[in-house]
Amino acid sequence: MYIILNQEGEKIAHINNMIILDAERQKVLGILIGDCFFGKGPKVVGKIFNSTAYLTNGDIVGKVERNKELKSSSIKKAELLEAWDILTNIKEHTCEWIKESKKWSKKSFLDHLV
Repeated sequence: MYIILNQEGEKIAHINNMIILDAERQKVLGILIGDCFFGKGPKVVGKIFNSTAYLTNGDIVGKVERNKELKSSSIKKAELLEAWDILTNIKEHTCEWIKESKKWSKKSFLDHLV
């Protein structure tokens, strides 16, 4: 399992079985397909590479690291159904080349997924 940190280093989400979950509410926010992440919309939101989550415009929205406090947690059926709903609504699953930058997005990672 991996965690996603904001610019201040606070845990904002985690990734479990390619599903992006809100850190506090355990709500499904998006999914990963390969290194691309998707939210509730039908298009790619960004990519994760070099331990960083980038938007398609190159802005940073999070840092990704392995969860040091790894807890074994299974995905609930309701979470799988939400993730499946996101997957079936994706219309564009390819992403253009992302030119990475050092600039952080003004909007949070979570805001980009809804």
